[in-house]
Amino acid sequence: MVNKLTAKQKVRLRELEPRLDDAINKLDIIRAKEIVLELQQLLRPTGHLVRLCQSKNKLYELAINLGEYDLALSGLKSNKIVLNDNTRIYLESISLLAICYIRKQDIENAKPFIKEVLLNEKVIKSQRKREAFHSEIINRFNEEVALCSLKSPNKAQFDEVEIEKEVIKIIQNLNESEIFAELGNSTPNSTKELIYLVHDFSLKQLPYTERKALPSPDQKIENEEMGKTIFHSIKRVIHNSLCNPESEIYKVWYNGGARMVLNKGYIRTSILTCLADIGIGATFLAASIIALVIKFGIEVYCNLYEPIGLMDIRGK
Repeated sequence: MVNKLTAKQKVRLRELEPRLDDAINKLDIIRAKEIVLELQQLLRPTGHLVRLCQSKNKLYELAINLGEYDLALSGLKSNKIVLNDNTRIYLESISLLAICYIRKQDIENAKPFIKEVLLNEKVIKSQRKREAFHSEIINRFNEEVALCSLKSPNKAQFDEVEIEKEVIKIIQNLNESEIFAELGNSTPNSTKELIYLVHDFSLKQLPYTERKALPSPDQKIENEEMGKTIFHSIKRVIHNSLCNPESEIYKVWYNGGARMVLNKGYIRTSILTCLADIGIGATFLAASIIALVIKFGIEVYCNLYEPIGLMDIRGK
């Protein structure tokens, strides 16, 4: 039974939810856990489980992005048990379960959740909106496959002088489309094969007409398309470092201008640090990402390539 919130509880809720969003944006999982605990103490006694699970899902997606998979799996499975399977929040919870298993490189355990997400026709009644969701979530699955398959368990090491030479060569000789194509061409076959497998599995869950409107598995691993998938996947690793208004590079960009940022190599160093931390060490991949961000400029990149949380897809 859901009881009405008191005026005092509503005020507290209006304080806590924006704080949670701020903690999520700053990747501050300790503070996010504390806020979710406060929300639980506020919402569980009144029976507002759906609203509580919405906040918990934000925490669990952050946990996935930070590699805290046990926390995410445990929490998402609990949400799955208590939620009505005819709700959008249930669909989002099982989507995150699929993503968590993909990040763990456990595709077999991800498949049942991918299937359940894509076969569900009860939650999103509008065919147009349902097809838009399917397109978004399948792209997200592909990006997660790219990210997990490019990573190694060890921190990568880069030769910054070599990377800088490669970046200059790419910028001088290739346009944006060509960079994506070369990035796709340099992608390991193991990544292409896994994306083919997951994309093919995802499409097979859809009706024929919807399936034909989306890229085929063969099209998905063509060089330029593959390069775009890789670039989109990397945004979940580098965006906060480049685009957080409190980060050094962001402040220098807006106070000192692009020339100072480029002269000091802030973009190169920031991206290489992020990639190295998660074990992505391919020289051409790193150089291509850096070249594309420089071509876009930080302001454009931050606006166009901000990672969208799974809970935010419904607002698109």
